[in-house]
Amino acid sequence: MSEEACKTIWNFVPPAKFKLPAEPASRKARSFFQRLFPGIRNEDSESGHEAVQSELKNAPGALVDWLAPFPSWSQAATAIEETLSPWLEDEIPDGNSMVMVAPYGSGLGKMLAALAEKNHWRVLAAPDYRILRSRDFSWLADLPLNSESTVVIPRLEEFFLRHFNGLEHLRKFVEKIFKANSRYIIGCNSWLWHYIASAMHLGDSFSRVCYLQSLQAQDLQQLFCWLESQQNHRPTVFRQADNGSFVLPPELTGKGRVEVADNIAGAKSEFPSSFLKKLAVESRGIPLVAWAIWRNSLRLAPDEDVAEIAREVADNDAAATAKAKTIWVKAFENIELPVVPEGAGQADAFLLLFLLQHDGLTAETIFALLNFGRDQLISLLNRLQKAGVVVFENNVWRASWQGYPAIRRFLAEQDHLQDAM
Repeated sequence: MSEEACKTIWNFVPPAKFKLPAEPASRKARSFFQRLFPGIRNEDSESGHEAVQSELKNAPGALVDWLAPFPSWSQAATAIEETLSPWLEDEIPDGNSMVMVAPYGSGLGKMLAALAEKNHWRVLAAPDYRILRSRDFSWLADLPLNSESTVVIPRLEEFFLRHFNGLEHLRKFVEKIFKANSRYIIGCNSWLWHYIASAMHLGDSFSRVCYLQSLQAQDLQQLFCWLESQQNHRPTVFRQADNGSFVLPPELTGKGRVEVADNIAGAKSEFPSSFLKKLAVESRGIPLVAWAIWRNSLRLAPDEDVAEIAREVADNDAAATAKAKTIWVKAFENIELPVVPEGAGQADAFLLLFLLQHDGLTAETIFALLNFGRDQLISLLNRLQKAGVVVFENNVWRASWQGYPAIRRFLAEQDHLQDAM
């Protein structure tokens, strides 16, 4: 798959044009009839050429890294630049700020950082959180208000602290940007943006706002095929473990060496596949949420020689003559995703909400912001980590990407403000 094709999946649209992935019509109808007739058969699990799912083994991390490496944001950065070009080239633009909003797990901050590096734009660093907790506003005097260069704020969350003084810092910061002559490109996650617009009523202070469009099933297909082509040299086919159907088009992942005869008779070939349609709905089309679940679904047959596969995948010479290797993909309904622990309540909800709005927090900041007591917060963090709902990385606690769907449903049940994405 070409780099240009992958670039087309990244689109920023006006808020009114944002849409979530459509739930497959067959799934809607099936869920309705299953409620009426619980014994109804799932057509996606028809008998045929399938693997015995209980006998499949987890693909080792090194192999998964070859098959589904962490996304590169260069194509997304290029797509953002094309979106921004008319506004940047306008000598008398309608406003000096552009806010780009994306849901948690979209990689927006990385995209904007890559864009700034490519164009040698200034990236504005946030003050230390201790300053945001104080009444010291002196850092605002150093803001570039008349810079000829475009100023980029990859993550507005770094300037946000849900604390009385922290909110005052943000208000003064936004006021400064509003009066500046410099052009500001601001990245903001959807949870923080909803709070800024609904609770702080600062949304109208920014000139323009656009949303990252959710990835549809076709977009996920392009993304996964692109990622698979980056480091995996061996022709590979991805087949659903319960019925043998292809999850990704074999002509793309097979490196052009998958013969028609190799496409086992009876395997379905409708693309995007049912698996990807379900994944798009569950992940809400969020790139890293979908990517994390995709990696979790990859399995190997029980008799596979893992070391040999890893060698052939990584070795271009060995892969040149290798036959297409089958990677089994668990049926979507059989993927085990994190769930919020039973008995979780408002304390858990506030903790998770704060992690989303701030895009992760250090333990020290959590203790300072949430007045539940240090011991209780430590207990909550450990319990949520054990459930896979939160992770601790680089000294920061954040919501896990695979746990995000469960977190969002839990916050809705607890009647907390929801983002629009």
